[in-house]
Amino acid sequence: MDARQRINMTDSDIVAHFARLGYRVLIQQIAFVGETVDDFREARSKKWYKAGKVKLNEPGLYIVEECQPRPGQRTRDVVVVSFGSSRAVMGVEIKPGAPPLQLGDATCRYAQTMEWAKPEAPKGSVPKGKTAKSA
Repeated sequence: MDARQRINMTDSDIVAHFARLGYRVLIQQIAFVGETVDDFREARSKKWYKAGKVKLNEPGLYIVEECQPRPGQRTRDVVVVSFGSSRAVMGVEIKPGAPPLQLGDATCRYAQTMEWAKPEAPKGSVPKGKTAKSA
């Protein structure tokens, strides 16, 4: 069962929860992860480019304002809400054309990079559908 399926709430209920925290967000702008809230706290202090300022730091809830997880990304607020066995995260940089999240996969460390994008091809690889001569 993926991280979204482990949350026994409707999409509308989840969006309403973020609204009560002061954030208008669409369900498509929320990442559902298996990482813990503490994983995001640790990543902010050790990995993110600009840590921003903590607005709220409670068990199961972490709100950081004006942070920049990676250089070159826009500054944004990040909200991490624990719903028991899964977390809902607002503020993951969702790139157009990105593949679906590997929901609940503990090996996908969004806390550390805060980016959801197409995986980059290894250097020297040939794009799918091309030959070495046509690439």
